[in-house]
Amino acid sequence: MDEHEEHVPAEINVESEEYVDMDSAADVIPDDPEDADHEMSDASDGEDVDGEDEEAEEIDMSNNSTTYFDRHKDSIFMIATHPSLPLAVTGGGDDIGYVWTTHSVPPKLVTTLSGHTDSLISGGFTADGEWLVTGGMDGKIRIWRARSRGQKWEFKDSIEEVEEVTWLSFHPTQPIFAFGANDGSAWVYSLASKVEQLCVLYGHSGVCTAGEFIPVAELASSPDEEEINLVTIAEDGCLISWSIPAGVPNYRLDPSQFHFEAVWVSLKLHPTGTSVAIGSVDGKVSVIGLRTGSIIASIDVLEAAGKADMADEEKSIESLSWCDTMNILAVGMVAGLICLFDTGSWRLRRSLEVPEAVTKLEFVPGSTDLIVSSMDGVLLKFDARIGSETWKGTGHSSGILDFSIANSGHTIITASDEGVALVYNI
Repeated sequence: MDEHEEHVPAEINVESEEYVDMDSAADVIPDDPEDADHEMSDASDGEDVDGEDEEAEEIDMSNNSTTYFDRHKDSIFMIATHPSLPLAVTGGGDDIGYVWTTHSVPPKLVTTLSGHTDSLISGGFTADGEWLVTGGMDGKIRIWRARSRGQKWEFKDSIEEVEEVTWLSFHPTQPIFAFGANDGSAWVYSLASKVEQLCVLYGHSGVCTAGEFIPVAELASSPDEEEINLVTIAEDGCLISWSIPAGVPNYRLDPSQFHFEAVWVSLKLHPTGTSVAIGSVDGKVSVIGLRTGSIIASIDVLEAAGKADMADEEKSIESLSWCDTMNILAVGMVAGLICLFDTGSWRLRRSLEVPEAVTKLEFVPGSTDLIVSSMDGVLLKFDARIGSETWKGTGHSSGILDFSIANSGHTIITASDEGVALVYNI
């Protein structure tokens, strides 16, 4: 794998301020004529390495994106955007991560994130944008800190405690992150002053598949109480709410307490932080109140949609999303089925279909716009009120594996199986 120098965009305006101080640019950008710009390579400019250029997939010429990032040499599994700067981080099957600019055409490489020895599958920025964390199938967590307002990222630490990292989640306001592992454990770290382990959570007997922090204010018993909670799910069919940093369960829901046994694989907090929806590999959804662990609703999605005879391999619920302006929970499945449930009655409002497996769906905050990605390489926007398609993003030749919404929903950046990220301004 070739190592690249750190690069900085020539000029970035963020809130009317220069992202790069041009007077000090020479101190930031490597003085290497071969590495000076590193503009995006054109599809026709690929290097001929053992004839690989003849087999490489080209970007769909019907592409309606604004620009693209194509440095990855394998599938891109994750993408996340910085909370305040026009930056994205991507990671993939080439064991490499990149930080790059999202507002410039073409994008500029800011930093190469090396050190993983297997696929980089999760990552992102802390809420204050000061820290960047990545997690890989090699079991490593690698941590970087911003310098010069994000112009440079300094490697700080590596954590190697598990065989394989399965997910990574950030606290919504504090410099704290958690990650789950294939041995069922979850680990919580603080970045407040240094990299510090807060607790290790052992409670699941199967792969820990997802976890999220619960907003403090919603569950604290008094305004002065500082409370941090983390909810995790696993293939053992259990949900556990944890008190952090004590590392003890607030409560645990076992398979016998749900209305059906399930292997839980997807999780999404309600925007208020008071409840959570979890989805299973066999088309079941449960909604749990987070204060006491009460089960609010149990839904057999296939039965509700009249698809009970669906093949087993198509039943998995890959993604969940809550609308924050209407009482709607969206459910996306491997079968390409999208179900919109009324969260007042828990009845199916309508169902939508896409040609191939749904990989992710997410409501644009403050709207009824639902963004959906799938393995057909197309990005869609639906108006969930009426179920109509309002926009289509094209350009990928393979499936979209992840996406990130930025700029109040006006920018969407995708990560695809062919190793290309596209930036759409809509």
